[in-house]
Amino acid sequence: MKKKQKRASGFLTGILLLVVLLGVGIQLYRMQEQLKTARAEEEALAQEIAQVEKENAQLQEDLDNADNPELIEEIAREDLGMVVQGEMVFNVIGG
Repeated sequence: MKKKQKRASGFLTGILLLVVLLGVGIQLYRMQEQLKTARAEEEALAQEIAQVEKENAQLQEDLDNADNPELIEEIAREDLGMVVQGEMVFNVIGG
């Protein structure tokens, strides 16, 4: 009788251990996927930060040169579409 009991309890222990190991394996796999997603997000955010820092540097340069007449004229022409009085502007369509 004891042999059957030992065999049954050993079998149940083995099954229980297998279930626990399977659960741990599944959790590790999920954590691996979360880690991969977090790393991709980190990389995207790092690129975004680099882009914002570049824009900030350009804006700071513009602020440092805010009283430069050439910069003011460039902004007026390119961003605001302004022209000097008497100047003619030709818009080329196509080619």
